[in-house]
Amino acid sequence: MADTSEKSEADNNTNKFGPVHLSPGVTKWNARTYVLSAFWTTGFLSFLSFLQNYILKEHLGLQEQDLGHAVARLALTGEIIFLLVSPFFGALSDKIGRRPIFALGFLWVGVGFVLYPLASSFGMLLLFKGFMGVGAAALGGMMATVLSDYPQNRSRGLMSAISGWANGFGALFMIFVLSRVPSFLVDNGLTAQDAGTYTFWLMSVMAAITAAIVFLGLKAGKPGKPQVRRKTIALVKEGFSESRSNPRLQLAFAESFIARGDLLLVGTFLSLWLIHTGTSMHDMQIPEATKQAGRLSGLVHFSALMWAPIFGYIIDKFDRTTTVIIAMFLAMLGYGSIGFMSDPTAAYATIPLILLGIGELSAIIAGQTLVAQEARIDVRGSVLGVFAFCGALGLIVLSQAAGFLFSAIGPGAPFVFVGIVNGLVMLFAIYVRLKTGFKSPKEK
Repeated sequence: MADTSEKSEADNNTNKFGPVHLSPGVTKWNARTYVLSAFWTTGFLSFLSFLQNYILKEHLGLQEQDLGHAVARLALTGEIIFLLVSPFFGALSDKIGRRPIFALGFLWVGVGFVLYPLASSFGMLLLFKGFMGVGAAALGGMMATVLSDYPQNRSRGLMSAISGWANGFGALFMIFVLSRVPSFLVDNGLTAQDAGTYTFWLMSVMAAITAAIVFLGLKAGKPGKPQVRRKTIALVKEGFSESRSNPRLQLAFAESFIARGDLLLVGTFLSLWLIHTGTSMHDMQIPEATKQAGRLSGLVHFSALMWAPIFGYIIDKFDRTTTVIIAMFLAMLGYGSIGFMSDPTAAYATIPLILLGIGELSAIIAGQTLVAQEARIDVRGSVLGVFAFCGALGLIVLSQAAGFLFSAIGPGAPFVFVGIVNGLVMLFAIYVRLKTGFKSPKEK
């Protein structure tokens, strides 16, 4: 009886952010700041994935046949750094809090935007990509960790949907506004190289402004017991050990492995395929092909936005392992269907592109919600660091496979391959669901 009374009192002392029940101590302003940070995290990282093709072609003069290999090497470099530092950022956030690391990530990426267009060789670009990997690890890790901290468990699906909307609008802003800045500058008299440089430098200013807003607006400190006296390496080890006796965490880590690969294909290889199709099949110039790629990529992200509230509702009504099964099935369907298209810019590719957006969104938020439910609050940052580590490992493996398949077989081959991997994770999710039984989304 006392426990019920205490729970009721705790619920009465929490705030709501729209339909989301926030954790005790989290304010609406904290939640609004998080949504803004999610918008710009995806916007900045999508901008880098999309516009690095512009740098490769216009600044470094790479030929079409070399782009697949070049993109794969860049992805490998960034993800190796992401892989190495993400567990430490997660553990460090359990000691000093999420806010300073999140703000540092935006500042770090801002400096990277200054450096990126200054690369005079592919080797220098690889170095700058590695530098950007540190900032990307901070942003990606803290976005997932704060998303886990702020809502109560019963509202994680809805909060993930709101975060997905912010991510999607960030990507759409990149596609429909930021991706067109170089073309606008060229039309107003700048050279293609200067246009690319000034566009990246504009992003650095926006990143610095975002860092300040995030530091002022996010909740100070961290949830759970203080970990200041514990060594960071001990927290990293604990993050890895948490999954040993928890099959649901194992599934979350496996799902993270493929979900980051899904993002890679939509953010990098889809745009590369669309630009390649525009220039090789339809005789477009690079700026015109880039615009078309932005418009079709926008369709993918728009379909994800429309699906986000629906899937968020599903997540809060069903066992979280069941929602991973649904997500992996949708991702398998989306990536497999687009992979068999001969021309992704044709009208008949519209439905596969929509399915691709639905599958991508489902894969992202299903794993985040599952790991947030299963991670103990005292070491949540450490567990989320391992979650990010698995995502980076997956992206490394999948980027190399995708780069090889893109160049050796064709642009659609990486999508078919990733669709198959999503199917394998779906089978693992079915096994875990049968093994662990039903767990209510209202349980911790």
